[in-house]
Amino acid sequence: MLDTRLRTGLFAAFASLGVTAAFIPAMLPAAERAIGGGLSAAVPALFGGLLIGVLLSGPLLVRFPPRVTLILGSVLQALAIASAPWAGTAVVFLVAAAIAGLGFGLVEAAGAVSAKSVSTGSATGILSALLGTVAVCAAVTPLLVALGASMLPVLSLLALVPLATVALLARRSEPAHSAAATTDDTPARRDLRALIVLIPFAVALPLYVGVETVLSGWSATIPERALALDPALAALGTSVFWGLMAVGRFTAAGLRRLDVSPVVILASSTAGAAVLLATAGLLIETAPVFALLALAVVIVLFAPSYGLIVGVALDRLDPANSAAATGALVACGAVGGTFVPSLVLLVGDSPASSATFLLSAALCAAVPVLVLVGARTRRATSDRSSPPHVVA
Repeated sequence: MLDTRLRTGLFAAFASLGVTAAFIPAMLPAAERAIGGGLSAAVPALFGGLLIGVLLSGPLLVRFPPRVTLILGSVLQALAIASAPWAGTAVVFLVAAAIAGLGFGLVEAAGAVSAKSVSTGSATGILSALLGTVAVCAAVTPLLVALGASMLPVLSLLALVPLATVALLARRSEPAHSAAATTDDTPARRDLRALIVLIPFAVALPLYVGVETVLSGWSATIPERALALDPALAALGTSVFWGLMAVGRFTAAGLRRLDVSPVVILASSTAGAAVLLATAGLLIETAPVFALLALAVVIVLFAPSYGLIVGVALDRLDPANSAAATGALVACGAVGGTFVPSLVLLVGDSPASSATFLLSAALCAAVPVLVLVGARTRRATSDRSSPPHVVA
């Protein structure tokens, strides 16, 4: 039977990811005012820590059950969220941002593996629901930060969210056997087959994450520049972004419960998003309101793609390979989150330029093609039959 405590702990863990994803960016204006210096480097520090976290998750997930990595990542996020509001210098704040990213990466990778273990069929359904939880919490967090901006130390209370994950998972007894403990009589052959299966997804994921980072990282900057909004009003763009992400992710989770194929959802939504991104690029200078409306639909369509790409990739692996592969997949996504926005700035010069959205559209258009190619790749399985992995 499925482990209810693990499932509940997973939703708590992904709720903490939502808090962390929005906490550092939302805090920047108030923290800069309190510290008296610029903190723009906090965003690269956050993503740098995330990349390190997902790279470390690979060996951790192979050697220990995913629950251990979930707890470790949650503790690190709690530490960062509790300490950042008390930072008296830029260095302390940057270190807190990096630790937050490190914990985020560990939880994200371990959560994907755990989602596969608690799913009765495809991992895409529960991943869509979990990532919808991320979006809801990320949409609410900037509002809470705004309320506590005049008294920053109060925001340390948000550390209770990742601490709830630790409390839920710390008392759970381990199953008799886990993905990390699965034996492998033919490791070289199986690893090679798994690598071949994952190539299309490993290319699609950084393209998706990169374009999503363009939209999320500049969710306040784009409307500010396109409509000449007041910065305080434009900041609400971040909450709007995550609210639309929640709509898209929960819609995808509902479609999966209706047995709609994840490949169909993923290919159609990313293809539609590519068309609308190109439309926004053509309209942003002459009809910015319509361009922003097109981008709003893009966010809804784009929202479930991460969970679906990772889920479809993991569905093509057996449990022994999925633990080791998850960290690599998430690392690919983290690389895209750094590379694509840099490329967009190099080509488009401004986050709200026509070139920004046209380039994003071109990158997005490659995603459905890669997914369809990956879906046709034969599933990587062991050469000997083995019983399905069930968490008691």
